[in-house]
Amino acid sequence: MSDYRIIKEIGHGGMGCVYKAEDANGRTVALKMLSNKVTCYPEYRELFQAEVDTLRQMDHPSVVHILGEPYSDSSGNYYLPMEFVEGQTLEQIVRQQGPFPYQYAIELMCKILDAMQYVHDQRRIHRDIKPSNIMLRPDGTVCIIDFGIAKDAKIGGTGHTVGRIIGTDGYMSPEQAYGLNIDLRTDIYSLGCVFFFIVTGQNMIQKGSSDFDTIDAIIHGKVPIPSQINPSIPLAVDQVFFKAVDKDMRKRYQSAAAFREALLAVDANTVPTVTVGRDADNDIQINNQYVSRRHLVIRGCEEEIPSGVRYYLEITNNGTNGTGVDGRPLKGTMNVPYESSDMLPLVLLAARIECKLPWDRVVTLLRSRGWNPPDALSAPQPDYSQQQSATVSEDATIANSATTQSVSGNVPEKETGNGLTKTLLIILFVLVFAFIVGIIVVISKLNNRNENNWGYDLVSEEAASEDYPYAEPMDEPVLGSDYYYVEPTDSTQGYWTNGRDI
Repeated sequence: MSDYRIIKEIGHGGMGCVYKAEDANGRTVALKMLSNKVTCYPEYRELFQAEVDTLRQMDHPSVVHILGEPYSDSSGNYYLPMEFVEGQTLEQIVRQQGPFPYQYAIELMCKILDAMQYVHDQRRIHRDIKPSNIMLRPDGTVCIIDFGIAKDAKIGGTGHTVGRIIGTDGYMSPEQAYGLNIDLRTDIYSLGCVFFFIVTGQNMIQKGSSDFDTIDAIIHGKVPIPSQINPSIPLAVDQVFFKAVDKDMRKRYQSAAAFREALLAVDANTVPTVTVGRDADNDIQINNQYVSRRHLVIRGCEEEIPSGVRYYLEITNNGTNGTGVDGRPLKGTMNVPYESSDMLPLVLLAARIECKLPWDRVVTLLRSRGWNPPDALSAPQPDYSQQQSATVSEDATIANSATTQSVSGNVPEKETGNGLTKTLLIILFVLVFAFIVGIIVVISKLNNRNENNWGYDLVSEEAASEDYPYAEPMDEPVLGSDYYYVEPTDSTQGYWTNGRDI
């Protein structure tokens, strides 16, 4: 224990407790302790080692992680440092806030089932699925904890160990209660019980006054109907639930993925739907390790409004690694107004740029399944149409006014070319201005010929013949040959003409 500082106890049970602790690096961990009261039995030490082996095998964001090496103290207590999961268990939330709306419960169960399918793909059976072993993080993701009695699905065995039945009263399957051989479908039954709890707020099997009564209720008791407890639940949800908790494991869903598919299909028959995920059976497959098996469910929806019909897309995130919409995390379900495919938000599965949602394919599939929003070119544009209407009205007023004034003789007969006339006037003004500037420049040049505009002093023909015999005549288009040029120097040199001293 010297490497960990205990902060507080966060849970305890018959075999030990869990502490919130801090390791030598200041990292917060959950420190699971198996009491020496049970570690004296080799069977419990085997269960502890099985949990270590199971969690070392897992690498999924919705399965709790090991954060250090297990160890034991001098008293015989065993310790396992694990990820400290922020949030609350489903049991805590439902006890405090009541059952979830069935739509949200379906979304939540899809996340749980996605994680459990991963566990089963690793050939592991949890054997103790219940609301207190499933946590909901603040960001809406789930985490499955407590693999203390998980078993390897490749190894045969029963639901018995150390002279007792493995599992939790009210959530263990009939085959566990009987002590028969179990497999992955045992977890399916328990998951059905969890679903019942989060939509009704009640345990499917009430704990009896004795273990015998509880086991008898599991094996022989009548399964309650969710919609009779919560009338908002559709009958289609009842049917999915009954199949999950069938007492005959052969009649249950044969995988967590099949259970999830049934939940997603509850209302998919009436609303055009597209699924996106890693599995090949999705409508759009994005084969990336960070994408969940059934990551997104997108429905093409429409509703009547006073001005007509509003079309929108309902996006449901079932991904354990989340989804980003225009840079913001998508929690649960959101509605996106539809005008055209070009105006839809950027959606990144698992918040990764390589997992960008192809909206063009989504919209094409939805249209092929009966969702028929108007084309972008013919869709009404309220803001622009109002502006255009105002412009047309204004033009009509000007035209009518011009016609009336023309008849009364106050203005010329036509004023419809006002814009063109103004443009021509501006062009004419620029040309006149340029012409005037040109004249000014020429006059200035003529007036300043003797100011070295050409780099020479100019003299008249008479002065050239008398005073500057070497002066050369000008060959300048404006002045002709009436002037001669003389190259000036400083006052001590006199003048140069054509490069010679004079």
